[in-house]
Amino acid sequence: MEGDEYLGRLAIRHRLTPHLLEYGGHIGYDIRPSARRRGHATAMLGASLPWARELGIDPVLVTCDNDNVGSRKVIEGNGGVLEDRRGVKLRFWVPAS
Repeated sequence: MEGDEYLGRLAIRHRLTPHLLEYGGHIGYDIRPSARRRGHATAMLGASLPWARELGIDPVLVTCDNDNVGSRKVIEGNGGVLEDRRGVKLRFWVPAS
């Protein structure tokens, strides 16, 4: 939120199901289209990493679609290291500490 304006959401998944391990990851986020490209996703992901560490999740798996350049920059900007591509998803490991 920025004042009364909804910007987006972020979810920390405490455990990974087989599907989340392949395609979803520990953290998922979404920014409203009109609020994109203003640094909100980078800030949200960065702010969530200490929470993940407190939950015992380190490193954190974060995925994005192969063609989502913005999301890839967000993940890499928070220290994400590409592990591999599975289907249309890129899988990154982000240090939480």
